[in-house]
Amino acid sequence: MRPLFLALSGGGAHAASHAGALKALERERLPVAGIAGVSGGALTAAAWAGGADLDLLVDQAAHLHPWTWVRGWGGGLLSGTRLGALIDEFLPVPTFEGLRVPLVVLATDVDTGEPVELRSGELRDAVRASCSFPGVFPPMVLGGRRLYDGGVSEVIPVRLARELAGESGVVVALDCNSGTRWPAAGSFVSLALRAGLTLLRGRTRGELAGADLVIAPAMGESGWMQPHKIPQFYEAGETAMVEALPQLRELLDSEAPKASAQAAGPERRPKILQLPPRDRRERE
Repeated sequence: MRPLFLALSGGGAHAASHAGALKALERERLPVAGIAGVSGGALTAAAWAGGADLDLLVDQAAHLHPWTWVRGWGGGLLSGTRLGALIDEFLPVPTFEGLRVPLVVLATDVDTGEPVELRSGELRDAVRASCSFPGVFPPMVLGGRRLYDGGVSEVIPVRLARELAGESGVVVALDCNSGTRWPAAGSFVSLALRAGLTLLRGRTRGELAGADLVIAPAMGESGWMQPHKIPQFYEAGETAMVEALPQLRELLDSEAPKASAQAAGPERRPKILQLPPRDRRERE
């Protein structure tokens, strides 16, 4: 069987769907060989790879006050409370080297706009940096560089997952934003977030070329900053992975492409599985 690698998008509370997908893979005894993560995807990946109890984390996160997610570690539009401490609490392993599989966390350099790949050393600070949505969360300073959300560089880190996988591995991209419906934005903060996320989502499809399979769970109405919806998003990710299992098993059991054929062939075009919205599925 070919090794499986995941690319996990960011998306605030939506990233709970990644935890559901990982839970489904564990239940099916399909091992994950490595992960690349951005923002909430990096947090979920680091928690899972560190051996955290994902069911417990989902329950804890669902009971947080919404403002907990947007008060960081000083210097942003919304700042000043517990998010940094929560990351410490959610991540049982403090370094990349202690994780059970290789992990790459993507951040962005505030001053140059360059993507910054974090894959060794202090894990919690790397995740904090990747979760720092610009203008809302303050940047994280690491190695003398001011870093913020990796999603500014790449919405879904397929490129990094493909680097981990090589041509022999199977890369599955989990997109926790495309399957959502955005509610009306009334406040200044929600308008700013909507504008930023809309710009980022517009780049997503072009970044998926290195994936073999793309899964976009049916999330229903967006809840980027609504912790009470986390169990719903967790369930959506689990359901989406279960429904994708036939295609995933086919890929894992297939023969890896030969390097010469891959170099001469056309650009990789992933199969995209996007489930219909939850309300439409219920009517059907």
